[in-house]
Amino acid sequence: MAYSRRSSRTPRSRFTLALLLLTAITLLAFDLPGTGPLDPVRNAFGAVFRPFRAAGNAVFEPISNGWKGAFGYGDLEDENEKLKAELEERKSEEADIARLRQKVAELSEINGVTIEAQKTKVAEVISGPLNSFEQTVEIDAGSNDGVKARMAVITGRTNGKGGAVLGRIVDVKANTSTVELITELDVSIGIRTQKGDIGTATGQGQGKPLQIDGIEEKTLSEGDFLWTSGIDRTQFPADLYVGKVTRVTRSGDGIPRSIEADPAADLTSRYVRVVLKDPPS
Repeated sequence: MAYSRRSSRTPRSRFTLALLLLTAITLLAFDLPGTGPLDPVRNAFGAVFRPFRAAGNAVFEPISNGWKGAFGYGDLEDENEKLKAELEERKSEEADIARLRQKVAELSEINGVTIEAQKTKVAEVISGPLNSFEQTVEIDAGSNDGVKARMAVITGRTNGKGGAVLGRIVDVKANTSTVELITELDVSIGIRTQKGDIGTATGQGQGKPLQIDGIEEKTLSEGDFLWTSGIDRTQFPADLYVGKVTRVTRSGDGIPRSIEADPAADLTSRYVRVVLKDPPS
């Protein structure tokens, strides 16, 4: 026996469906362009539903942001690493620029140091003292550049302009040389005072003043300047700045008993000049 199939839709459900369709069509009509006359109605509906829209945003926006944060974390991390890399690269570039500026400044300083009527060779210090007891540096100029043992080496002053004695060449290779600093123990330089008195300046080790000997001038005082004497058979040309007297002690009759002087050369200089004068045989 066949039974007629009863529709699953009740009049109430059909009415609800029709109402939803009508609402959807109405909303679409409100949202279509060219419906200026419907603006008051559209605005009224907007005012009615605005609280519901705001409530929905308040509820779902944190969820949306959390979703984006969870699934976009990798992108943010990559962007952060990229920014860090760019920052480090910028720091490196700034360090390179600062280093080049310092190099230019030091080269300009040594280029301003000249010796009248003497050829010189500018060189860079490529190695400093290997320990606290060693008072030598290595430069990038050698026999191929005309450098010979016992030639004088000058550099800028610690304070002020002009050249000052740094030391002397003690070992020469084809492209490098070793310079013994003026402060090395037992290194002696012929000197003269402002009044023309002749003596010697001898190194006493790192960080110590030069010992001045052979000068009997009673009026020698702290602050007096000392230059190379340039006497016969000396390895240093005349009139190179050596240093300034810093201490004078006297005996009972007023004769200087002990004289000390600070070397004028900047012993930490990066660039130097080798005075290409053949040393005495």
